[in-house]
Amino acid sequence: MGANDVEVGKPLLNPLYDSNRILLLKRGAIIESARQCELLIERGLYRNLNERAAPLDSAPVAKEALTSRESISTLEATKIRIGDALQMQSSPDAPRLTVKLIGYLKNRGLIVSVPEAEGEFVMLKEGQSFIVRFFSGQNAYAFTSVVARQTSVPFPHVHLSYPREVRGLEIRKDSRIDVDLIASVSVEGETGVSAGKIVNLSTGGAALRTKGRLGSKGDIISVKFKISINDMQSFAVFDSLICSIADEKVDPAMPFLHGIKFVKPDQNMTLAVAAFVYQKIVGGTR
Repeated sequence: MGANDVEVGKPLLNPLYDSNRILLLKRGAIIESARQCELLIERGLYRNLNERAAPLDSAPVAKEALTSRESISTLEATKIRIGDALQMQSSPDAPRLTVKLIGYLKNRGLIVSVPEAEGEFVMLKEGQSFIVRFFSGQNAYAFTSVVARQTSVPFPHVHLSYPREVRGLEIRKDSRIDVDLIASVSVEGETGVSAGKIVNLSTGGAALRTKGRLGSKGDIISVKFKISINDMQSFAVFDSLICSIADEKVDPAMPFLHGIKFVKPDQNMTLAVAAFVYQKIVGGTR
């Protein structure tokens, strides 16, 4: 795409990507200046031809719709910390490799641990390009980097090129992800445990499917489920308030959908779920 394909000051009819398929601007976003347009084109500006442009509403667009949660910053501005986990992926279909940040020098490079698979080190090729993802604070980040060197001296580590820019996505407290997590449910005042399935999750609550009704709106239940964070598994247990109950036929085996809110959650449990949610969002960021 070129400068003639976008109009300064007008909402975009299509989402725009760079050459690595990283989303730069969402449909409806506005390029505010010719200089911004030039910088985007220098980076490489593309759209997916399989995505047909739909007409934007003629009514004024809400302010929130024009204010993207995405941003472009520098690596140091992300407040990334030594020891943080990073995910490296060479292409959308390639496996995600988890490494840890050992250190970095501004405008020079990064040093990370060597990724492992089935207990063995993964050998990376010099010059191989990766999308690197991580989260920090309330943001998920992604940037492009190239393998400069992999060595075992004085210990196994990988040198990566320093990113010119890092794309960030604000993760709100109510950010939800679709999941498929088996859960066990205990109802207050009753004996026995019921099986359920969490189909949607946030740090504040979840959507829980069960075979039968768990109670009534306003009842308290205890929900336990397993999550995996950077290949480490742990259990999360929450006392939860039933906020809504719907009888749906989407899943005949578990037709009752309960909307639940976590009540006075343990801080460690909340942090674990937040890390899980952010990890999933980072993994889906391109």
